[in-house]
Parts: sequence; C-alpha cells; structure tokens
Amino acid sequence: MLHLGTALALTAMLAATPVQPPVGKLPGTTAKIVAKMSGRPVQLSFYSYFAERDPGSGQRAWDPARRAFVEIDGQATVSPDERRQAVLLRDRRQGPPTVRFVDRRTGKATDVVLPVEADPTREGQYLNTMWPTWSPDGRTLLVNVFEPGSEPRSAGIVLIDVPSLKPRFVRIEKALITVGGFQWTRDSKGVVVRWGKNGESSIRQYDLEGAVKRTWKVRGRPASHGLGTFSPSGRRFLTACHSLESSACVWDTATGKAVTRIKVAHRFPVFGWYDEKHLLLPVRDGFGVVDLKGKVVETLVKVDDKANFYPRFDARGKH
Repeated sequence: MLHLGTALALTAMLAATPVQPPVGKLPGTTAKIVAKMSGRPVQLSFYSYFAERDPGSGQRAWDPARRAFVEIDGQATVSPDERRQAVLLRDRRQGPPTVRFVDRRTGKATDVVLPVEADPTREGQYLNTMWPTWSPDGRTLLVNVFEPGSEPRSAGIVLIDVPSLKPRFVRIEKALITVGGFQWTRDSKGVVVRWGKNGESSIRQYDLEGAVKRTWKVRGRPASHGLGTFSPSGRRFLTACHSLESSACVWDTATGKAVTRIKVAHRFPVFGWYDEKHLLLPVRDGFGVVDLKGKVVETLVKVDDKANFYPRFDARGKH
C-alpha cells in the first residue's frame, strides 16, 4: 500500500503528464488515428475540416484534461513541452488580433493583444494574421502578419515571449508567405521564409530583428509541421516543392545543394521533419512517416480521399 505522501506525489505527476490522443475516429470527420501517438517526437494537436454543408465543418484541438478533441474558435498550436496551447482567435472584427494562451496543467487562460496595425484598405479592421508557430525551444510564439490587400506578402511577424507573454512586432516586408509562412531555424534564433514569386522563389533567413542573414536558391516553401523546416541536427532542411507541392525536397543547410526529392501523395499541406532520418508527409491513405528514400514507414492518420481534412502536427520535446 502506498504511503499517502507518495500517492499524492504520484497523482500529481500523472496529472502533469500530457496525454496524447488515442487510436480511433476523429470527431466531425471520417479521418482516423491508426497508430499510437504517445512516445513520438510529434503530436496531433489540432485539425480543421470542411464539408459541403454545415454543420459539417469546424476546428478542434486536443484537450488532454478532457481526453478529447474539443471545438475551438481559432488556429491552435501546442508548445514542445506540451505545457501551453496558443490559439490565434478567429477575426472578431471588433478589435486587433488576439492570441489566447492556455496553461494545460492549470487551465488558466491569458489573452495577448497583438501589436498589429489597422488595415487601410478595410475600414475598422486590422492586418490579417495567420499560422501561429512555436520556436523549437518553446520560448517564443511567432504569428505571421500580412500586408494590406489580397496578395500573399508579409508586413512582418509578431514574436511573443514566454512566459512573460510580451509581444513585439518585427517588420519584414514583401516576403511570400504562402502556406505556413515564416518558420523557425533549429536554434530558435532566426526564421526562414519563401521569397520571390511562385515558380521562381528562394528561401531567406532573417534574425529576430528582421535583418537578412542568408539566402538559399532552392525550390518550394519551408516545411511547417512536426519538427518543422530543419532536421534536429540542423544540417538539412525541407521544403514542399514542385507543381502543386507534389514533392518533398531535402537540402543541405551548409551548401544549399539538393539531398533528395520524394514524390508524395497529393494531400495538401503536411510537410515536416519527424526525426533526423524521417519526414512527416502526405502518404497514399493519409499522413505518415516516410524515410529519406521515400519508403512509407508508418501511417499515423488515415483520411478518405474526398475529405477536406487539415491536421496540425506539432513538435514534442523529450520526456
């Protein structure tokens, strides 16, 4: 029989241990988790889904306390230590964009108003913001900010420090922020983004003050899922490339030379590192783990070909 103090300590430890979603059907969709997610370097933290008719559409985020995917009003992402969920709240048209930070252990929520300018082309509204992304060290959240108008160009990024939750705007204009937008370097000291125009673009790296550090003349956009654009060692990086993002291209970070190109099943838009030797990619029947020779090692989520299902895989730290 456990001593009371030991039992309480064990209970507290278990309560603080994040729980990954179980194998089974995902609410509101025909998609299914088909592999055990615990113990992996990635987590399925959020998904959106659309059907021809409402109410068959929405967004859900994994809530470890409830052991369920719950409806949510915005884009969600979870920190690598699984302690915090950040939700970029849907445009409420009543004020500037806001990120809600939720402590997943205590349930405490804190709203952070982003220092984003008003949109001069839309009366009473602010510049568009999208794709919140955690730094690999979990100390900073990045939010993309679009320039006025409909062109996919950047005005800059907002960086929110954790745990102080103080935001600051960094002006980086005219980057081509297609799916995923700005992504982190492996050391969390810089960001990369697509530059140029579709079909004739490169990848630029900036420091966290907005200064250009280097440019790789490679194809595609920076990968945004799992461990992100750069492998754990930082020696290689990944882009979603070629027509309709039909391939995953791996490049050498030091030289910018091509390492490999893997043709993928067209199931837009999951591309990212799983570990040093594997990628997280679209596969024939959903999303899964693929080695650098293009062999599918494991399917994680099965998805019907006709489903409009868009998952968010975040990195997990070591536990």
